[in-house]
Amino acid sequence: MQSQWARMVILGLAVAFVTMACAPGSSTPLRLVTSDIPQLSVMEALHRGMLAVDENGCIYSKTTEDPVTLVWPKGYTVKGDSKSFEVLDTNQNVVAHSGSPFTMGGGYVDSPQGTWTERDCAKGKIWMVGRVSDSG
Repeated sequence: MQSQWARMVILGLAVAFVTMACAPGSSTPLRLVTSDIPQLSVMEALHRGMLAVDENGCIYSKTTEDPVTLVWPKGYTVKGDSKSFEVLDTNQNVVAHSGSPFTMGGGYVDSPQGTWTERDCAKGKIWMVGRVSDSG
């Protein structure tokens, strides 16, 4: 009898957890594409954009043209939510944040590599991130 009660409690908790996780308004975790290289790109092309997030939580660069997938160095992370977030380097310093235009060095690559994180976020043009600066 006690065993059956315990199973019902566990089942009830599982249903409650799934319901909360799928409820409207629940936030999707933010995701960065990162490479397996811990350094910024040494390519020297210039990119201008603004950080944005898609419906899957993928961080990208919003430009006047098509969106651009940004590939950050290994160890970079994102904190915040879809309305306000920051990209942090390996020392937890903010290097970019949503809502502000930026410029960055780097360059385009042809396709995602198998060793990158969040490869399913890589769509369209793919930019290896170099040095980032606020542009406004």
